[in-house]
Amino acid sequence: MSRFALVLAAAALVPITAASGEDHATHARYSASVASYKPLQGFSHVVGSRHFVGYFVSAKNGCAVTVINATVADDHVLETPRRQKLDIPAGGGAEVKADHGRALAIDCAADAHEISVVAVEPRVAESTSR
Repeated sequence: MSRFALVLAAAALVPITAASGEDHATHARYSASVASYKPLQGFSHVVGSRHFVGYFVSAKNGCAVTVINATVADDHVLETPRRQKLDIPAGGGAEVKADHGRALAIDCAADAHEISVVAVEPRVAESTSR
């Protein structure tokens, strides 16, 4: 299961409490970063030094996603782009690694008529000492 799906599942189990203004702003920024796409609608996301572009089509049991990714700097391609095909089951997800623990998370809707795409940042271990 992708990190994105795990985060969503964990969030569903957390009781609703009054959130501080800072928590609300953080959640709003994260929600705004999740993008949904319909079949053949192109996407373009930069995650770290990687640029991902792609699209998907509904397949028999899920989403057939094509992702092209390359390292970029100042809008110049630094390497030959790589094309990847991902078969993601309906209701499932996958991650394409970027750099420094980052990734592009792609989740296929349960009916395979939409994908959600979001950049995933590495988890930062919180210090227990104060």
